[in-house]
Amino acid sequence: MANQFDVIIVGSGAGGGMAAYVLTQKGVKVALIEKGRNAYPTLGQDLLRQSLFGNDELRRRRYFGFHDPFSEPRTLVQQTGGDAKTVEFQGLGVTVGGGTVFYDGDCPRVQQTDLQALTNYGAVDGASLVDWPLAYADLTDHYDEVERLVGVQGAAGADPFAEKRGPYPMPPGRPPKAAAVLSKGAKALGYHPHPMPMANNSIAYRGRPACVDCGFCGMGCPIDAKGSTAVTVIRDALRTGNLTLLSETCVTQVLTTADGSHATGVTVIGPDGATQTLSADNIILAANAIETPRLLLASANAAHPEGIGNSSGLLGRNLMFHTIFAAIGVFDDEIRSYRSRVVTHAMSDFTVLDSTPGALRGGYVELGGQTGPIDMGISVPRQLHKDLMVNGRYRRKISSVSMIGEDMPQLTNRVELDPKVRDIYGRPVARVTYVRHPRDQALIDYYMPKLKAIAEAAGAVEVLEIDFVQQDGVPESKHLLGTTRMGDDPKAAVTNKFGRLHDVDNLWVADGGVYPTSTGFNPTLTQQALAHRQALYLLNPSSQGRVKP
Repeated sequence: MANQFDVIIVGSGAGGGMAAYVLTQKGVKVALIEKGRNAYPTLGQDLLRQSLFGNDELRRRRYFGFHDPFSEPRTLVQQTGGDAKTVEFQGLGVTVGGGTVFYDGDCPRVQQTDLQALTNYGAVDGASLVDWPLAYADLTDHYDEVERLVGVQGAAGADPFAEKRGPYPMPPGRPPKAAAVLSKGAKALGYHPHPMPMANNSIAYRGRPACVDCGFCGMGCPIDAKGSTAVTVIRDALRTGNLTLLSETCVTQVLTTADGSHATGVTVIGPDGATQTLSADNIILAANAIETPRLLLASANAAHPEGIGNSSGLLGRNLMFHTIFAAIGVFDDEIRSYRSRVVTHAMSDFTVLDSTPGALRGGYVELGGQTGPIDMGISVPRQLHKDLMVNGRYRRKISSVSMIGEDMPQLTNRVELDPKVRDIYGRPVARVTYVRHPRDQALIDYYMPKLKAIAEAAGAVEVLEIDFVQQDGVPESKHLLGTTRMGDDPKAAVTNKFGRLHDVDNLWVADGGVYPTSTGFNPTLTQQALAHRQALYLLNPSSQGRVKP
């Protein structure tokens, strides 16, 4: 294995894969390090053949390609100062392509107002709200490029509340029955449902086939129709000859010079169990908003005794998951949500700032959702199991109306190193403290009746309320945000507006941790746009990260 590179990237998901593409296209020698396996045997070859993924719900439950809580557990503190317990949660993708292999493909852009939380809401007691150090205009060209690279379908102008934009690379695919039924209900109430922007091919695109609507997006697309970073930008990067992809390789430490101002490399454990040091001129961390601060905290040294990049004391703080909740409509007729893409339609009506007394700004509303047969089978009561499985009431006859609500950033919601629990490598595991802010609960209380009304207008005979923070306080959302906040003031942020640590001149973060606030939209496309911008800035700081300097 070579041990000297221009850039080392830790994590091959949304941000890491995108940064690798931009850099390798310009001749930069990059090592892309991924803790998980490479499930794409022909990824760097001229002909991309099928992956090792398939329509296998049981395989997913056995952590194929996912975070394994047995080898790397996490602990959760439900109240600051309380006792930590070992929990299984946040099962993000741990494979080449990261979470983009398993996500639904939802790719909406944010609105300008999403980047102005402090301006919009003012000071909120207990919340550490700030405005972002950039504007929507700083991301527009990067959004365009990312959509072109990963392949996003959509209908420009269909969402009247979205920022102005040009056409999508692909037209929207055919809507399934669930989306049609729920959209009809939303329209009946005066709302504006539209085809959701999605990184799923509606037509053959860039050498990959069109989606066949098998309905198993969360298992890893077996035909590579979904635009994960693996089969799009990482594949492109490999074919330049400038990318070294190191899978099944775990980064255990970031190394710096004695004065701590400059990163020199990383220590890794390879697939053979051997430890090695890799060096680079720049290092980008894109492991996710839990694993990146964990690594920086575990890399503490004499120059950075509280963790690398933690002079502000904010490393690991302001952890956000999005406040996600849903009204599950149960219908007399078969909706068959398990067919087609997971969610194909959405609406932005509740993201409009409302000056009505007591009103709260809501988030993006997804119209649709599905339950796998195993998920259904383990959730129904034993005494009713046979009848409910045969009838299919909670699989074939349901669909959901769910909101991606903002999660108030709080200093007390954080990632630390657990002082007692170790992982399979002997490292301290991540200890998470998370308590919902009262405003987040108020958001649910305000909008849940509106979500239920949409399901009822669509013809649901029964509506179930679902809160995706479980009753025991464990967040189910896979949207990890905020622990390496970006901002202009080194005393109030971990990274600058390009994701570079204020304390280290060549160490960068390219995952959701840089989010200052959570926004009201799915985060993946914005993470990729930020990583695209960051990589261009790294190549040429005078460009200020612009696509067209």
